[in-house]
Amino acid sequence: MTLPFVPTEFFTRVLQPNSIDAVFGVPDSSLSGLLSFFADTLSPPRHIVTANEGGAIALAAGYHLATKRVALCYLQNSGLSNALSPLQSLASNAVAAVPVLLMIGWRGKPGIKDEPQHALIGPHLLENLEANKIPYEHIPENLDDAHKVVTGLIAKALTDKTPVALVVPPGTFVPHQVQEGGQPEKQLERLTLYEQVAAPKGAGASTWLLKYPDQPLPLTREMVVRSVVERRQSNDIVVSSLGGTSRELYMVLQEQGKAIGREFFVLGAMGHAFGVASGIRLGQSPSQAPLVYCVDGDGSFLMHAGNNAVLADVGPTGMVHVVVYNGVHSSTGNQPLSLRLEAYLNLARGMAYTHKFFVDTTQGLDRALDLAESAATILVLVLVGPGQSANLPRPTETAEQLKDLFMQSLV
Repeated sequence: MTLPFVPTEFFTRVLQPNSIDAVFGVPDSSLSGLLSFFADTLSPPRHIVTANEGGAIALAAGYHLATKRVALCYLQNSGLSNALSPLQSLASNAVAAVPVLLMIGWRGKPGIKDEPQHALIGPHLLENLEANKIPYEHIPENLDDAHKVVTGLIAKALTDKTPVALVVPPGTFVPHQVQEGGQPEKQLERLTLYEQVAAPKGAGASTWLLKYPDQPLPLTREMVVRSVVERRQSNDIVVSSLGGTSRELYMVLQEQGKAIGREFFVLGAMGHAFGVASGIRLGQSPSQAPLVYCVDGDGSFLMHAGNNAVLADVGPTGMVHVVVYNGVHSSTGNQPLSLRLEAYLNLARGMAYTHKFFVDTTQGLDRALDLAESAATILVLVLVGPGQSANLPRPTETAEQLKDLFMQSLV
């Protein structure tokens, strides 16, 4: 079969034989037929349309950490800039070295008339990939060659531990006809159902705030980290966001003489820790890892609140998202968040976590963590006081060594 490809044929003859079983991304018209096929045939969380392209990279990275398989991330070339943070500071083989397959729709390809914004960005796609050391191939004109190219890209991604890209111009796929009862229709049914119920999933939050706003807060971020470490069971997984959160987790493990194992430190990719944790959850059954904890910062949570909202609704269960709120960017000098606390709490209230808890005491934190279960996704937003340990250690291992220790612990 030659261009344009029938999406079903491309999936069964190119992607499936290459073990692509998890797909994440932001839609692009160049890929429209294939993406409609994904929406029609792959249910969340195996296929998640993320709020931005970086969120797709985070999910794919976590999925690889848990399964050693390569996930597919689709995006438009103009969205590459949104993906660069986790590509450069997490997936790059200069950092944690995580293979990912990108499928990039090439709007504005030279020689194809397009909108002005695409005409500006499109001609520079290949040099942008080269500048970021992302190997790429153009999609061939027949399915047999496309299979060989994708096989080669995935082999390179695994061998070189790097993101790779398949560049796809407009007109590559024919439209896909959605089957009766397919995913888009199911989404509409869900929206109709939501209009009929008084309190949809995640509508309320348990607020156990005793000290706010008039008294000094008794908890610190370190105390929250220690609570999670003490509570988690031997097979549970902990993912920590960048900055002081990961350094405090590392410090606590070192103090307690515990080997680095079922902990993954997201040392870069600010705002994407919950995405990485969700990708790991996708690749680990409840029997392998009863719970996946994500210890996040308030600024990180806010930076990609859109992706957190998507994952709270359609992501995997068995997640405990612990967000430490101190109201400042502590790792960079305690600059304040721009969002007031009340607005921040209202933002969290609107997200579709199964259960949400806002706490500011040890008793409230313990009570919330006690309610974690494999069939739910829980948000625990913890108000803490300012400050951190004076001499927080940095990991002596490289990011790739930490990744390898984590993946070895899952075998």
